Amino acid sequence: MTVAAQAQPDRWWFGPGQPTVPIRPGDEPDGGRAQTTQGYVWAFTADEAQRHLWWGTASNATGGGMATLAAEFTGAGLGAPVRPWDDPENVTCEFDTSYNATHDVPPTESVAGDALPAQIWQYDIETGAATDRTPSAAQCPDFQRLAGIRAAGSIGDVVLLGGIETTTTAGAQAGGTVVLLAYNVDGTFLGARRFPEWDNIKNFIVAGGRLYFGVGLAPKGGRAPKGGPGRPTGSVQRWRGTAADPFRFEEVGLLGNQPSYFTVHRDRIVTGTWVGTGSSEPAGVYISPPLHELGPQTRTDWRLVFTAANLFPDPLTAHSMVSFAVVSYEGWIYATFGIPSVAPSLTHHLAAYPQIPRGSVAELALAYMRSSPGGVVYRIKDPGEVNQQVELLYGEHRYWVYDQDTGEWAMRDNLLHQEPRFGSGGFGSRFNDYVGWGAAVFRGKLYLGTFNTEKVLRDITLNPATGLLNEVLARPVRDVEVTLWRQIASRLVFRDNRTAGQVWVFDDADSPARPLTTTGFNNACNWGVRGVLPVGDEHLFFGTNQGWQYPTEPRDGPPRRAGWQLLKYDPGAAVSAPPLWERAARQLATAAGRRG
Repeated sequence: MTVAAQAQPDRWWFGPGQPTVPIRPGDEPDGGRAQTTQGYVWAFTADEAQRHLWWGTASNATGGGMATLAAEFTGAGLGAPVRPWDDPENVTCEFDTSYNATHDVPPTESVAGDALPAQIWQYDIETGAATDRTPSAAQCPDFQRLAGIRAAGSIGDVVLLGGIETTTTAGAQAGGTVVLLAYNVDGTFLGARRFPEWDNIKNFIVAGGRLYFGVGLAPKGGRAPKGGPGRPTGSVQRWRGTAADPFRFEEVGLLGNQPSYFTVHRDRIVTGTWVGTGSSEPAGVYISPPLHELGPQTRTDWRLVFTAANLFPDPLTAHSMVSFAVVSYEGWIYATFGIPSVAPSLTHHLAAYPQIPRGSVAELALAYMRSSPGGVVYRIKDPGEVNQQVELLYGEHRYWVYDQDTGEWAMRDNLLHQEPRFGSGGFGSRFNDYVGWGAAVFRGKLYLGTFNTEKVLRDITLNPATGLLNEVLARPVRDVEVTLWRQIASRLVFRDNRTAGQVWVFDDADSPARPLTTTGFNNACNWGVRGVLPVGDEHLFFGTNQGWQYPTEPRDGPPRRAGWQLLKYDPGAAVSAPPLWERAARQLATAAGRRG
């Protein structure tokens, strides 16, 4: 494993509410602390010729994530976790007190005051050179309002990337008005366009020589579209453009929820869904008509073949789930469920059942553990047919259900009434909330990336420096109590502080998955791996995700460094500590110097 590129320290921070200064080579102002703010490889693709990679970023995911969840916490009778803190070992969050928030500097919006403009990068696979392709304000005036670049795809000589504007109203779905940007594969910027009718975008796919992507449908006239079968809140779009006119699309799918991840299976497009704005339909899996029939005239003919409500016995848990990767592999569709952004199933239960105890750290932890299971991997054969089969691979035979009549939690069989074939949820780790955050088949093996929440819970929730429990419980929690809970959790639950984002590999359809890494590729700051991108049969690249700003330089005990990483994997070599920190740093510092 080698580091092909990685985020660099990008700004000097001078204290709460103070303006920041971009980092320039050789400049170290008095009183400044270096931060690395770009933490996510959020959009990831290769051009059709497979000579270049393209990716888009998102910044300061910890502050942004807390801001989008604030309303969910208050709706559950808890305090909003948006009181500023400064932890120089991990991350600083200023929320609505940041200089940018108080001076209306985009893309900040109220408590989402830690948001910073995203970046777009191009990487030459042959030379290893990374080039910053972020558009200027003159090229794309809307770019400064984007919270991140969340989707990317390519066909012919055109690369499309989709960003979302900052919002604090989308909750765990983290949506926002979509802006599409177009480039020529040589790096030339072709233009951008804002689409207020769409409120989220996640992935593209090429199927049958055509480019498709999925979007959420924005509320119209101030009212959210009603969800459920036949009441669409999601749309599949097919590209009909050219390099000269890149923003021409046609709608070929109307779904009850927002399409998220895609695969092609037996001449049909398959998509997993996230709950769309205003939808009452659980997340699940849709299949399209045959590709040769797919068009505007068949846009309502997609079929929902499985949902979270077919698996989870607790209705609120089922409706809190989203679908991550769907992948066609060895005759099956491998699919996944997980809870987005750590908290929603907990907050949904607390909002619906005020009688659930939540006044102490122990009571809140118990409610969290019982309402929020680890990520699920399952597979479907013959989807939509009378002989459809669904098999649970990683999950639980029995899940917790809250019985409002008795006021107690009880264990109930999953609704498939199956023992998981290979193991418990999260590949055996309750804290792999996302399984299949990124996924791809490479050289006959299926790779799935996770989001692991252990460091989030240990170094944010159970950290006296953040004061988060004071805010959530709306009462003072003494530092000694927080420290004690952290020590207990570290001994009994979080036993290895190297544990981070993971990649698991299915070698075939008959064997359990094996870990490629459980340590964020030897970087404990990498809480997840959303980017899993094969380039032909030669290269496999990973793009990592994290929400930390410190440390800005490599540190041991455990090995860690802030900022996204682009990693190049050679299946013939062992996964070891990344040996190219310095080379990647020089490449990106040189690129940033050319840009700025």
